Amino acid sequence: MSVHTPEVLWAQRSSESDDTKNNLFITINIPDCTNPKMELTENSLEFSALSKYHSKDGIKYHLHIDFYKPIDTENSEQRVANGRNYFLVLRKKDLGLEYWPRLTKEKLKYHYIKTDFDKWVDEDEQEENVAADNDLMSQFGQMGGAGFPGMEQGFNPQAFADAGINLDEALPEEDDEDDEEKAE
Repeated sequence: MSVHTPEVLWAQRSSESDDTKNNLFITINIPDCTNPKMELTENSLEFSALSKYHSKDGIKYHLHIDFYKPIDTENSEQRVANGRNYFLVLRKKDLGLEYWPRLTKEKLKYHYIKTDFDKWVDEDEQEENVAADNDLMSQFGQMGGAGFPGMEQGFNPQAFADAGINLDEALPEEDDEDDEEKAE
């Protein structure tokens, strides 16, 4: 069985005085994911899972990221959402106003790591978006999910709506010929 690397979306915030505003927002996309295993250390993220999407034998996924700088694992959070996305809010260990130039330690461009423009805020505009960040963080703990130790079971779509995440836009569109015929 071949091993695939999942798509990773990321964004960040920085603060030189408030560690709660010093975060990385990471989304790992794996459709119909089962048996997720994640190890988060100060310097790296290791993630593996199996997906039954379009394959009865399953597709194995594996991800390893060495972070640009250390993170605070004790104040970082992780949640599963809808069996397709794994959301992580990782606290940067070092305070500082400057954004990280990249997620990874290596100066390489990985095709599977992309900027999450839905969550991205420019460095000079991050103070204007503090209220939106706080709302996202407060709702993050209510998303529910399964698969990681210490996480509650269940799926709460209202938590996504409260956090400003539209699930209809986040999920891929289905091919429905009936809708196309009605539009004509």
